[in-house]
Amino acid sequence: MKKGKVAAAGMLSLAMLMGTPAFNVLAAEPAVAVQPQGETLTRGEFFKMLDQAIDLPKSEEKRTYKDVPQGSELADIVNKLQTVGALHGYNDGTVRPEDKLKSGEAIALISGALGIPDHPVPGGSSPLDSEHWASNIASWMKSAKVDYNWNDLDRAITKQEAESLVKQLLSTSSDATKLLEESQKAQKDIKSFNLKGDMSFSMVLKQNALEQLSADERKTFEEMAKKGMSMKMEGAYVMPDSMYTKSHMKMPDFGQGVELGDMEIEQYVIGKDMYMHMKMPEIASADSKGTSEWVKMKDAFPLDMKTMMEQQMSGVPPQLEKKLFYRSAGEGQLSFQGRIDKLSDLASMMNGMQGMEDMTAALKEAEKSIGAIYLQGVMNFDPKTKLPVDSSMQFVISFNEKAGNAEEIPFKQMIMAQNVKYSDYNDNVKIELPEAAKQAKEASANVEAAKQATKQ
Repeated sequence: MKKGKVAAAGMLSLAMLMGTPAFNVLAAEPAVAVQPQGETLTRGEFFKMLDQAIDLPKSEEKRTYKDVPQGSELADIVNKLQTVGALHGYNDGTVRPEDKLKSGEAIALISGALGIPDHPVPGGSSPLDSEHWASNIASWMKSAKVDYNWNDLDRAITKQEAESLVKQLLSTSSDATKLLEESQKAQKDIKSFNLKGDMSFSMVLKQNALEQLSADERKTFEEMAKKGMSMKMEGAYVMPDSMYTKSHMKMPDFGQGVELGDMEIEQYVIGKDMYMHMKMPEIASADSKGTSEWVKMKDAFPLDMKTMMEQQMSGVPPQLEKKLFYRSAGEGQLSFQGRIDKLSDLASMMNGMQGMEDMTAALKEAEKSIGAIYLQGVMNFDPKTKLPVDSSMQFVISFNEKAGNAEEIPFKQMIMAQNVKYSDYNDNVKIELPEAAKQAKEASANVEAAKQATKQ
């Protein structure tokens, strides 16, 4: 199996982890608020405040600045903030840690620490003019239900204001924790449910990689970045081991003068076995209607869905406690923001579960290409049952510049937006294989063979 395909498998595994109602259990514990120390606040003090609130990866590259003592605690913090793109030094080789902190600097530093990209949020709007330097930041914050005063970003803010902002955005509030715990308890009784949703994809191109492509290839990727892709999906889940999903993706003309047509994938999981067929133009085993035959993949889905959900509800692993933060956004509504620096951290939610070694291997392979993920969203819960009603989420996947097969990927970021509605909890949801799927030919490849192929 090619590394690119393994990386894609890792991304599918990530989508599985994020696509179920139990995703809301990724809550962090409330961060310890820094005690007020007067009315003034410097940039350097705020750097340290951020370092206490959010867990950022250590920097391998050690930069030096004229106004930051080498080998000091502040130097380590500055390097971490630089590495994740939250802090940019001045042209004179300084970061000015003694300057008073401004309101705009505070929200920009928090946004950078979380991993918010310098691009507008998909399908959203900004409270600032599109030409304003903070317009993109404001659009993501607005989408995540963050209430912020964008009118005077040049004013100096007090230490108390900074602490309040950090507590609001980089900790999980007590009322959010309460609702999460109530929902987790309610989800333990889920036996079945349906879902419907849509997803959109866009990308940020890597110019130096584009220059290495042919003119036709370059045009294709430029059109992909311009037009993006969209997908509608529906699914049904019956615990402990039955799942049905159907996705319909629109494939526009990507610069070749030909509409690619739509791609449809239908999939069943019954026990450990997976059944799938596709409808798309020019597939290898297609009939005249562009529809593939049903294929059975024995033991291709080694996870027990109910066990998976229960394991997620058992508690958040320590490495995620200071990366994902939840807050109440109104009655029965939660918003969240956070960063994932290692895909394998997600798999740690289900340590010890049968079959997780295969998913973990796929996620680790994908890590060679993927640098970090920023995620945010809003979830609504039924006020009586506390079960999820719908969710709106955005993911920003940043790719490594030089790692694994990253040099083969002509884009540096992929942005996904997903909207899902959940319904029919425990309402006699049934999943039955169609007759054609029952007669499916069994694929020769199985999970073990695929795992061995990744080692080649």
